[in-house]
Amino acid sequence: MFDDFRHGKRLSAVVQLLSEHPSESVPQASRTATESQSIYRFWANPKVKPEQILASHRVSVIERVKTQSVVLAIQDTTDLDFTSHPATSGLGFLHNGTNQGIKIHSCIGVSGDGEPLGLLHQQSWTRSERTGKRGKRKKKVTADKESQRWLDTLSAAEQNVQSSVTLVHLGDREADIYDLFVLPRAANSELLIRAEYNRRVQHELGYLIPTIEQAPVLGYRSMEIQRNPERPKRTAELSVRAMRVTIEVPKDHRQAKQCRPVAMNAILVEETTPPADGSKPIRWLLLTTLSIETWEQVWQCVRWYSLRWLVERYHYTLKSGCRVEQLQLATKDRLLKALATYAIVAWRLMQLTYRARLTPDESCECWLLPAEWKLLRRKFEPKNRTKKPPTLRQVVRWIAQLGGFLARRGDGEPGLKTLWRGLGVLHDLLEGAQLATRT
Repeated sequence: MFDDFRHGKRLSAVVQLLSEHPSESVPQASRTATESQSIYRFWANPKVKPEQILASHRVSVIERVKTQSVVLAIQDTTDLDFTSHPATSGLGFLHNGTNQGIKIHSCIGVSGDGEPLGLLHQQSWTRSERTGKRGKRKKKVTADKESQRWLDTLSAAEQNVQSSVTLVHLGDREADIYDLFVLPRAANSELLIRAEYNRRVQHELGYLIPTIEQAPVLGYRSMEIQRNPERPKRTAELSVRAMRVTIEVPKDHRQAKQCRPVAMNAILVEETTPPADGSKPIRWLLLTTLSIETWEQVWQCVRWYSLRWLVERYHYTLKSGCRVEQLQLATKDRLLKALATYAIVAWRLMQLTYRARLTPDESCECWLLPAEWKLLRRKFEPKNRTKKPPTLRQVVRWIAQLGGFLARRGDGEPGLKTLWRGLGVLHDLLEGAQLATRT
């Protein structure tokens, strides 16, 4: 937290302003040179640290976590490319060895129903070398590798989470790390990881994949698969197998003599019919510490893993909605403070979208000021004179329509892109209306 309470007040004001105009540059969002310079001074202030900005957000995240019985702590890594801004000092090399930028690893808290609750942890780092040393990776302990971020984030995410809340640490195939499986966890923490390796197991078949493939199918069920850059949105018919396995210590582990096999539950999810669009069929091999004694428990694991894409949407919002890769700041230190600020803005955009889907009948006053929702009603329902605030779902659809959402009968619910566009238009209209009343 901040040593000076004024820094906290300033952060709240900056987040509010940037949330109103997420896709615009700082000068465009602030509207005046004075306000713009005050934001840049906040990021340049040596007494303000990126960790303090994120910590101030986490306080409210923990309060929201307390209201849940289960929270998914979803981790993922992404690159922020600032190659087009070479004047920024302190940047590192990205994965291709030519572009420069910053790598960030985020852990967002998500309710069991899919509502983003906020950032549980976020860390960043830069690479000083142009290319990695893949051949030397097996000679290093995990603590000396970038993969240590998964272990550090797990421990950080657990901090201050009440024991009554089950925290499910969820990761993609990069998180298939033996040291993560055996890492000491809080009693209320569980793992749900997509496997990458065909690990050795204590079974007559010897390895994980053939062992789980011979397990009987427990059931079939359809699931809506969200779109990503590799596939469109579709409904998939899935078969599910599950069994208990004991994973052997990796042969190349640097401390193999001090390690022990670890028992986990394996779940194999396969799409039974190839997609008509030619995209790759779903095949998830999951490793978890969650119980799989019943079909309902197994399917719960599958459903929770399907929410992993929300962290990808979070990074998408950070990059495309908040346009953080367009920031032009002099130093990496200032850039990290700006990123921490926009990390909060990106979450606010996401929560507004998904809260409207999960609690559509909730009053919009939990998010909008009276002046904002009254302006929206005046534009879209000019003959409506009721004083009752509209629902959250209604105002989100109105805001999205300002951003290009057509709201036709078959269009479904609006997405993040039309929402962040619409928010900027809404506050432009509001500013114009307020100026008009002063003339």
